[in-house]
Amino acid sequence: MYHPFILGDKVYLRGLQKNDLTGNMFQWANDSDVTHHMFMGAMPNTIEGLEEEYAQLIKSKNDVVLAIIDKKTDIHLGNVGLYLINWISRSAELRIIIGEKKYWNKGYGTEATELTVTYGFEKLNLNKIWLGVNQDNKGAVKTYEKTGFVYEGTLRQEIYRNGQYYDAVRMSILRDEYFARQEK
Repeated sequence: MYHPFILGDKVYLRGLQKNDLTGNMFQWANDSDVTHHMFMGAMPNTIEGLEEEYAQLIKSKNDVVLAIIDKKTDIHLGNVGLYLINWISRSAELRIIIGEKKYWNKGYGTEATELTVTYGFEKLNLNKIWLGVNQDNKGAVKTYEKTGFVYEGTLRQEIYRNGQYYDAVRMSILRDEYFARQEK
């Protein structure tokens, strides 16, 4: 394991590093299967663009982005983060990408989501973690429901991808809901 920050059963989360940009991560935004349900992927990915985004992230006090690493192989399989952290209202947006397709539908995204939610509530003292997801991404919606997120509303025709508009679902989990789940 290389500098684990948060340990799970299948994965560990560590800080995103500059050398991650030229690894598998570079191809994820260019892969139409990976970005099919996402905002990203409409423009080609470039090293320069990734480096600029990375430079902004490491300076940010309002974004925490973590690499998702397979514990058995040390493969960087995705990223997860808490973005737009509002330190007054104690809220943040959760974003996740599992870019390595062989890790899809095997619980890696669920575990990374759970670890990040725990980090947000137990370490950062957040009160609310929210997210937006393409309504047609049924697997992601199911994962978020399994990890305690509840439906807040629908943002109509929020996402344009694949030549059509999609509705986005807004979901969230509150601190009290998280701790009630932990007691069970």
